[in-house]
Amino acid sequence: MTILTMITHPTLIHGKAVAFATALLMLVVQGHAQDMATLTDTLTVDNAVAIALQNHFAIKAAQANVVSAEAGKRVVVSTYLPAIGFSASSVHTEGTFVFNPSIASKYQIYSNYTAGLTASQLIYDFGKTTNRISANTDFVTASKEDFRTARDNVITNVEVAFLTYLEDQDVVKVTLETIAQAESHLKSAKAFYSVGTRPLLDVTRSEVDLANANVASIRAKNQMEVARLQLENAMGIHPDHPYVVYAAVTMPPMTITLDSARSQARSNRPDILAAQSRYDALSSLASSAWDQHLPTLSANGTWNWSGFDVTLYGRWSAGLTFSFPIFQGFGINAAAQQASAIAEAQRAALVLTIENALLDVEQNYLAVNEANERYGASVKLVEEAEASLTLAEKQYSAGVGTLLDVTDAQVLRANARITQIQALYDYNNSLVRLKMAMGAMSSDQY
Repeated sequence: MTILTMITHPTLIHGKAVAFATALLMLVVQGHAQDMATLTDTLTVDNAVAIALQNHFAIKAAQANVVSAEAGKRVVVSTYLPAIGFSASSVHTEGTFVFNPSIASKYQIYSNYTAGLTASQLIYDFGKTTNRISANTDFVTASKEDFRTARDNVITNVEVAFLTYLEDQDVVKVTLETIAQAESHLKSAKAFYSVGTRPLLDVTRSEVDLANANVASIRAKNQMEVARLQLENAMGIHPDHPYVVYAAVTMPPMTITLDSARSQARSNRPDILAAQSRYDALSSLASSAWDQHLPTLSANGTWNWSGFDVTLYGRWSAGLTFSFPIFQGFGINAAAQQASAIAEAQRAALVLTIENALLDVEQNYLAVNEANERYGASVKLVEEAEASLTLAEKQYSAGVGTLLDVTDAQVLRANARITQIQALYDYNNSLVRLKMAMGAMSSDQY
């Protein structure tokens, strides 16, 4: 079944959302996102996702964390490079100097000038710096996977908000159809009453049915408005002028098996990959903490110039420094123990992340199948409810049926239509969440 919807608020087309979002994300990250003014007349899946990725602060925060992690890695790598410094000073001295009691004091004026270069280079520290670099490399990887998680969450939230909005939109359509039917029944009841073939009670009951239909429609319209605000919030914008959206919601088949879905989640989910990278990083830091027991070898040198006038005299020195911590008050042991405990805690967090991910996959996989079966059953339910209403209306018009039969059939038809709508959107919502759970929202990297 395909439902085509024309509305005057933003939505997101599900169908090929992942493929379009992937291509457009690359444009956003590279700074080629479309101008906002061109996206507000007609909103589609590609520009809706692009708007969200361009404006949502979760994306901006994740990007900043990647930049921070990469800068932290460069800080540690700089340990391998030489450190060079320059200093200079000028001191003016003027006054009476007394050297010893046997020599008369002497008034002197002079200036002293000095300048110098210092350089140092780490030669070998038995793995301390290497492990820190490895740790920061893993932290960079984790931050990029966090970016993927944030991006996928934004895409998923936009799609789910879109589907929720379209669902509410279709429910509003059902309530409007119910109102139209109730008005038609009221008109018929008045006509029958005017010729004396039906009692006044039918007119009164028809008026009550119309009032109930209006109340249900008001409630549905308000829910649709709430869904619109949630969609705009998911995209990170709140346009102040109207725009049109055309959306087609279908039932795309799910061809993947549960085992394949679980396997893909293990290898592709960014939160699992981020947790694994953090565990690797913290393990490297634990090794680096223990390596503080080991010596460090470095080279250093200086070149100084000094003198009491414009002419400066130079001298230089160079040497090797070998340092070995003999006893640090058990501080190194405590730091190593602390780092190992932190790594072990992260290992537990990794296992928990994997378990939660697999549960997420299984729940959404079952939800997709359940919604699919429910939708198939609802198709027959709608057919029977339509036939029942048609029969009740014909019998009432022929004078052999009651208005109560028509009212009951009308309620059953509305409920059947809403049940079918809910099954359709539940299927698509669960499919979106399953893709998110598998880490399959998009395949491009940061």
